[in-house]
Amino acid sequence: MQFPIQGLEYEEIPFMQNGGESFVLPLPTTRPVHIVFHGDLPFNHGHYGLHKGLADGLIFLGHKEKRITGYFVDCRKGSATFGIRHEVKLSPSAKHILKIPTGVGHAFEGLDGVFTINAYEAYLPPPEYLLTSKNPWSTGADILNFSFQTELKNLPEVEVNLHPASDRFYDVLRDYQKATLGTVIHDYPVTEVVAFEDGTTASLSVRKPIDRSLWPAEWEQISNIDGLGWRRHYIVMGDDATGYSALLDPAPIQVIDHGSEKYSHDAYGIHLESEDRLTFLGATKSLIKGNFIDCREGSETFRREVEICFSPSALKYLVVPPGVAHAFEGLENVFTINRPRRCAGDLEKMEPGNDIIDWPLHSRPAPSFFVEQNEAPLEYYKSLVMRQKRYLKEGSLTSSAFTVLVEDAHGSPVRVLLRKE
Repeated sequence: MQFPIQGLEYEEIPFMQNGGESFVLPLPTTRPVHIVFHGDLPFNHGHYGLHKGLADGLIFLGHKEKRITGYFVDCRKGSATFGIRHEVKLSPSAKHILKIPTGVGHAFEGLDGVFTINAYEAYLPPPEYLLTSKNPWSTGADILNFSFQTELKNLPEVEVNLHPASDRFYDVLRDYQKATLGTVIHDYPVTEVVAFEDGTTASLSVRKPIDRSLWPAEWEQISNIDGLGWRRHYIVMGDDATGYSALLDPAPIQVIDHGSEKYSHDAYGIHLESEDRLTFLGATKSLIKGNFIDCREGSETFRREVEICFSPSALKYLVVPPGVAHAFEGLENVFTINRPRRCAGDLEKMEPGNDIIDWPLHSRPAPSFFVEQNEAPLEYYKSLVMRQKRYLKEGSLTSSAFTVLVEDAHGSPVRVLLRKE
């Protein structure tokens, strides 16, 4: 899709088949990523917003018949397309990403019931400004709002940051956000440039206190299985129904689109080396059923089973420890975001993409496994991202894996990995 504004792009991204209408979108990154939620009521920004140092990378998740209107205007000083405005109609698609350069004002209508994954990129001011009082930029305040009715002569003409941030910047940003986002007591600001009678101007940010009574508990244990439960995301609110959840763990991300046809798992999935961290996105009226079995030898809750029913929420994620079998029903029209934590097994031997055993739903007794704890360092995730990018570039991965347990000639269990071409 071609746009008249330089650098504004709508690109296809690689994905893997997952059976039926379902597919998996790998996002190979260790950087912070945001899940933006817009509530169920009609949602319109009502004004442009632009960033000087953050280039948005937006994936829209929602019903494929939904229509979104995007409005854009180039406000970059010296840009060949400065002042050009553009309007576009889009439908949610997990197979596409909308890239909005720094300095391009943007706004959307029709985002109610739609979730946005923002895999943004950061650009920094000149190095000589970064650690001085001259630094005009910070990630937490990188927003400038202005009216749709702003005439060309009054458009903000911004000098954008030009220096791509290093991996070290994102590592520091992740640690900083983990330490600070949980303490935020105000919603996301609306920021405007205000002119005074003496001719001077200032940037004015307006925030209001947030109502934390609407948030889930920081941790909600699910009875019967040790370590299984809901954990609250790092949340920044726009109002009582809108905002974003920051995914700050360094592991690569998987976005699973389950399609609109009836979707239920036909087998339990069991990971032996990673902890699933599952965020379910969809209509709040949807009802999902989860079934779990503790297959960990030595666990205090070994062989216990539990069934839960829940609705999608962007505010929390489900923690499923390694060795806990899990299967879900009612995932149609639901998207699952997984940023799994590698916390067990030999880091040198097992590819995480193959860390899955499929076990028949009604087969008993359930299998048993010894889970060896082994926390992965940040360098491990960075090497994993490099490998995933290479696989995606080569087209090596065409479908998600299906792994079964069989016995070899000596009666010992062996894992057999299957992928569909």
